[in-house]
Amino acid sequence: MKKRLAILLGLSMAVSLWGTAWAAEPNYKSGTPWPYIDLEGVVTEDMNASLKDNFALAVNKDKILKLQIPQGYPFGGIDMDLVLKTNEDLKKMFQGSAPEGHDAKLAYDFYHLMMDWNNRNAQGIAPLKKITDKVEAIHSTAELSRYLVDVPAGENWVGLWESGAETDPLNSSRPVLLASSFPLLLDDSAEYSHLTDYGAIKKKANSELAEKMLVKLGCTKDVARQKIENCFALEAQLAPTILTKEEQNSPDAIARMNNRFSRDKLKEAQGKLPILEKLKKNGYPDADEYLVTMPAFLQKLNELYTEENLSLLKDYLIVHEAVETAGFLDRECYEWNFDRKNAISGSKGMPPDADVSAAQAADTLEWPVAQLYSATYLKKSDKERLTALVDQILDAYRGVINEADFLSAATRTNALDKLAAIDKRVLYPDNWENVACPELNFASPDNGGTLWQALVAIKEYEVAKNVRKAVRPIDKTIWVMTPQEVNCAYSPMTNAIHIAGGYAQGAMYNSNMSDEEMLGKIGRVIGHEISHAFDSTGAQFDKEGNMKNWWTKEDYAAFQKRNDKLVAYYNNMHPWAGQDFYGSIMTGEAGADMAGMKAILRVAATKKDFDYDKFYRAYAAGFLTKDTLQSAYGRINDVHPMHYLRINCTLQQFDEFLNFYGITEGDGMYLAPKDRVAIW
Repeated sequence: MKKRLAILLGLSMAVSLWGTAWAAEPNYKSGTPWPYIDLEGVVTEDMNASLKDNFALAVNKDKILKLQIPQGYPFGGIDMDLVLKTNEDLKKMFQGSAPEGHDAKLAYDFYHLMMDWNNRNAQGIAPLKKITDKVEAIHSTAELSRYLVDVPAGENWVGLWESGAETDPLNSSRPVLLASSFPLLLDDSAEYSHLTDYGAIKKKANSELAEKMLVKLGCTKDVARQKIENCFALEAQLAPTILTKEEQNSPDAIARMNNRFSRDKLKEAQGKLPILEKLKKNGYPDADEYLVTMPAFLQKLNELYTEENLSLLKDYLIVHEAVETAGFLDRECYEWNFDRKNAISGSKGMPPDADVSAAQAADTLEWPVAQLYSATYLKKSDKERLTALVDQILDAYRGVINEADFLSAATRTNALDKLAAIDKRVLYPDNWENVACPELNFASPDNGGTLWQALVAIKEYEVAKNVRKAVRPIDKTIWVMTPQEVNCAYSPMTNAIHIAGGYAQGAMYNSNMSDEEMLGKIGRVIGHEISHAFDSTGAQFDKEGNMKNWWTKEDYAAFQKRNDKLVAYYNNMHPWAGQDFYGSIMTGEAGADMAGMKAILRVAATKKDFDYDKFYRAYAAGFLTKDTLQSAYGRINDVHPMHYLRINCTLQQFDEFLNFYGITEGDGMYLAPKDRVAIW
C-alpha cells in the first residue's frame, strides 16, 4: 500500500529489469488494445492522437514528448514531481538550526548523520564486518541457533525467518505473534523455478553488489562468489514453499496465510529452529496461538537446518547483510548500491545526496519527520476543504451501493454500514501523542554520533515497540500512513482512508483548483481509496476491520463473478506483443479506479455548469508518466494497472464519458455495455 521515497532512491530493495540480452527485441509499440504510451520512446511526434481512439494519448501526448526522467529515478511524471517536491520540502526542514522538541531533533540529527561522510568514510565497512565476523565464527547449527537467539536487535539486519507482533486479521483490536518466511534476493519465489529476464537482471545486479561488498570484507573473489552461490542455493530450495508475488497479491492471499498454530504445534513445527526462543529472548510473551503464514517454509527450513548445510545457512545471512547495509556505509559502498539500483530500475546517475538523506530520514523516522513536516507545510484550511470533499464523495458512494443490482437488502445494509464507519484520515492527525517516541535516543554528529549507531538504536527501539504491541490492545487510531508520504491508501483492518499530505500538493491539489480539476485529480484518488473498502480484498473485512463475512452466499458469488470478468478483461490486454498482464492481481486496484470514477461522476452531476471536458482531461493528466523499460517490467507485476490503462480502461466503462465525446462502436475507446467490467 505504501510508496516510500527511499525505495525510489535505492536504499531499499528495488525490483525491475535491465541488462539482459534479449533473444529478439520486442516491438514496444505493438500493445493492444492501445500501445504502452507511458514507456520511454513509444510516443513520437507522428503518432495519431484521437480522443475517440486513445484518450490517454490525446490528452498527454505533448507532455509525454517533453517529459524527462529525472537523474537517479526510474520514471518521470506527475507522481515523480510530487516526490521531488516533497524531497525539496524535507531538505528545507533540515537546514539551519536544530528544531526544538525531542522527536523533531531526532529527525534533524538523522538527516545530518546521513550527510556526515567524514564519519561514514572513517568507519568504512567496519560496522558490517563486526556482524559478519560473528557469523563466520559459527561452527555448528547449535552455535548458529545461539547466535540467532542472542544477536542484538540492532545487528539483526536479516534472519532465517521473520517473527514478531502484527494486528490479527480475525480480530483487528488484538495483536497476534507470527512466524513467516525470509526475504529472497530475487524477490519473487517464481523466479527460482523459471528465471525470467526480469529475474536475471536482479540476480546479476545483486550478485555484483554482494561480490564487491564481500571482497571489501576480506574475501577473495572466488570465496565471495561461492558465498553468493550458496545463498542462491539455499533460496532455491526454499522458494517452492514461499508464495509467489502473484499469489501474495491475489485477493485470497490473506486467507491462505491465515494458518493458526497452538504453542505446542509451533514448537513441534519449528523442530531445531529456535523461533520460540528468539521471541522470548526479545521480550515477547508466550501465546496460546500463533499465525504461521507459510507452514511449508518452516518445514523445509527445518529439514535444511543441518550441519551439512551450515555453509549455506551462514552465507545466506552474510550475503543479505552485505546487500541490505551497503547504502548506509561509506561512500564506495553507497555508490555500489546505486549501481545496483540503476541496473535494476533503469535509472541513470544519482540524485543529490541531500535528496537521498531527506527521503531516508522520512522513511526511517516516519513519525518524528511527520510531525515536523505537518507543522511546516500542511494547512488546517486544506485539511478542512479536503475533508469536506471526502464527505461529498462518501455521500455519492451511498448512491453507488444503492444502485448495485447484484446486492440483496441484507448485504446492501452491511455495505452501507461499513461505508458510514470509514475513518477519514486527511493530511495529518490531530493527536500526536500515540506516535511520539520519547524512549528513542541517539547522538547527533556534533556530539560524536554516527549513522550506524543511530540505525542500531532505531532497530532496537522498533523491536521494543513491537514487543509492547504484543501485550496491548491494538491502537487503531494510529495512522498506517504518514503525512509526508507521496501516496494515499485504504487500511482494511482500521476501515480508514488516508489522504497523505505529500500527495495532496503540487499538480494533484492546491487550494485554488477548480471543481473540475480537483475532482479529476485528488477527487478521483479519494473515490479510489473509498472503493478499496469494497474491492476483492476489502470485501473480506467488516466495518470493524475484522476478516469476517458480511455477504450472503449468493451476493458474494455474484461479486466474484464480476471480479472474474475484470480478470479476463485485463488478461486480454498486452503492453506489447507477447507480454501478458496478471489480471488476477489487478482486480482490487482496477476495480477501485472504476468504482471511484462512478462516485465522482455522481458528485460532478450536482455541480452547476460543470465542464466535463476539463474534468476528463484533468483525470488523464493526473496519470502522466514516463517509464524506463526496466520500471515497465516492475509495473507488469504490480497490482496497479499501468497508468495509460488506468485512464482508458476506467473511462470506457461509462456512458457519461462515451456520450460526452460522441464515442461509438468502431472507435478505439468504445466498449459495448455487455463487455464492461466495472464491478460496482
